[in-house]
Amino acid sequence: MKRTLSSVLAAQSLLLVLLTASCSDSTQTTGGSTPVDSDHTVTTEAETEADILAYLPDTDLGGWQMDILCHDDHLSGIDTFTAESENGDVINDEIFNRTKRIEERYNMVYNVIAAENASDPWGAVGKILSTTIPAGDDIYDLVIFYNYALQGSIITGSYFYNMNAVPYIDFDNPWWHTEINDTYELFGYLPYVLSDYSVNSYQYANLLVYNKTVAANFDVPNLYDMVKNHKWTMDSFLEIVKKVTSDSNGDSKMDDNDTYGYATNFGYHALTWAYAIGERGVTLTENGAELGYQSDKFNELASWLYELLYTSNLTFEIGWDKPCDISWDENRVLFQAIWLNDLENFRNYNSPYGLLPYPMYDESQEKYYTYDDARCAGFGIPITSAKENISNTGLILEALSADSYHNIIPKYLETVVTQKLSRDEESLEMLDYIMDGRVHDFGYAIPDTKRYTWLFTENLKSSKGALASTVEKYSKATQKYYDKLIESYKTLSEMEW
Repeated sequence: MKRTLSSVLAAQSLLLVLLTASCSDSTQTTGGSTPVDSDHTVTTEAETEADILAYLPDTDLGGWQMDILCHDDHLSGIDTFTAESENGDVINDEIFNRTKRIEERYNMVYNVIAAENASDPWGAVGKILSTTIPAGDDIYDLVIFYNYALQGSIITGSYFYNMNAVPYIDFDNPWWHTEINDTYELFGYLPYVLSDYSVNSYQYANLLVYNKTVAANFDVPNLYDMVKNHKWTMDSFLEIVKKVTSDSNGDSKMDDNDTYGYATNFGYHALTWAYAIGERGVTLTENGAELGYQSDKFNELASWLYELLYTSNLTFEIGWDKPCDISWDENRVLFQAIWLNDLENFRNYNSPYGLLPYPMYDESQEKYYTYDDARCAGFGIPITSAKENISNTGLILEALSADSYHNIIPKYLETVVTQKLSRDEESLEMLDYIMDGRVHDFGYAIPDTKRYTWLFTENLKSSKGALASTVEKYSKATQKYYDKLIESYKTLSEMEW
């Protein structure tokens, strides 16, 4: 599902020129075909919601209320799916207007309910489902959740209806993130989905931000050209990091007063390196679970990353979910690992910055990869939902996703990424590579009791980068856990949907 992000603004500008020249052309509808193209064309104000949703039936739902249970915490959740009123913030106002458009078009009520649990915001949805589903309660029409928080209960608890059997949802449309389907579908059963209805799937993609002042001070090559020419690899990254890292104050020790080529937390951002070279912790197949981390390439990465993080003094450690202790404007960090959403913290900095994908293993790698964190959310329909409600939910979820693709995602990328945050057009082009390379890992989102996927970072230091014996130690129990989940998949696939 490629998002050609750098073409969004160009497409929008071209459309505005054409609309100015010919208003009559701008109001033509697209008939029954999907009104989009591969370049994620922006819908202009002259196009109506009828143009966007013309391929769906104009169904009057007679005031039906769609009740949506949604995770919520201080970083992501309910505010990205609903808005009480317009407040001048572009994304908030677009979400508010999307609700109005959908409610009016289908004569329905859109109601998002936060799963509140101050002590355990991640687990709140799971606790609710663990009681309502066994009781057969038909309370919620849709559930938005952290897949990591629900873990194996998503499958073993038979929480969700088969999304492959939901009316009106068409995975051929570009607003559906079908890489999720590839990861979580088995035997034809798909427990949940993801689409452009969730801005979180863009916000929590992992990437690198680089300091242009530092790059200039150390005569770093043109990094954008390296990416575009397929030269941005682990080796070239390490060479540049070594060139920049230095004992700035000359006291013969490396601390927060010195200059570093790289800054990152040693947890979820460090884990992204495994995905960057094409590894995944766990992949489910109809023949059993396939465990990653067993290739020569992975073992080389583990040794490489151990040296980069723990023995070389090349990396400055950032606390989990905390800003870097070396301020960006001090110009003493070249590369910093972030989520796209973290760019909000950069808006008041003076030092210019650019965006980059994680490097490839080597030049033979097909493309740049990154990980879309568990905060990107998933959408599931409770298995206890009535058939009529499932059909209504499918219609509205498809409409919400299409509307978001046209109206919210382009404005998020334009307003939040380009106008407020990024300082150059080439960074927007870099987002092409980043978003096109987003992957998901069954083992990350639905971990086994041994947390096999996480052993890459959790055991990296203690093993001194030699993880082969740790992988072997955990493999048997991990294989057994996921093979049991596969049996649950099989049982669910045999149900009548």
